[in-house]
Amino acid sequence: MHITALAIVLAILASMTTDATAADLHRFWDQTCAECHGHSADFSRRFLTVEDGRLTGRHHKDDLLGFLGNHHLPPDLVVPVHDMLLAQASTDPRFRDKCGGCHETAAGLARGSLAIQDGVLYGKETARPVAEFLRRHGRLQPGEIPFFVDLLTRVEREVHGNR
Repeated sequence: MHITALAIVLAILASMTTDATAADLHRFWDQTCAECHGHSADFSRRFLTVEDGRLTGRHHKDDLLGFLGNHHLPPDLVVPVHDMLLAQASTDPRFRDKCGGCHETAAGLARGSLAIQDGVLYGKETARPVAEFLRRHGRLQPGEIPFFVDLLTRVEREVHGNR
């Protein structure tokens, strides 16, 4: 009788495991990693490097993925978090510099205001493509718009689990 109850509890717990396709990577980082490591983008730019397209750490040059798998990450989030950190380490902090005065973080903006439909990033409130909206927003130069659309598209996928 107790074994049956235990099996039911284990089945319920198994059904509640993290689904990497639905995980908000930035929220996961903020809740699990930020207390020790701070904001993920700041951490990745300060402590990680990209060498020949590979993300490396100061102490884990050869197997950063293996380290991440043994450092408070569920197995299904190891590669997505690694890829998020790789993207952040490869990206200048232009969002913080240009947009941070009004939009605290790209993740917060993406979480609340952006959505991808048919491969195009849209503003939820305006229902307009972000690339079009940015032509008259934030005093961006035309050549800057593709950078911000690419960055926000990536971040939208990271927070809405659409990798």
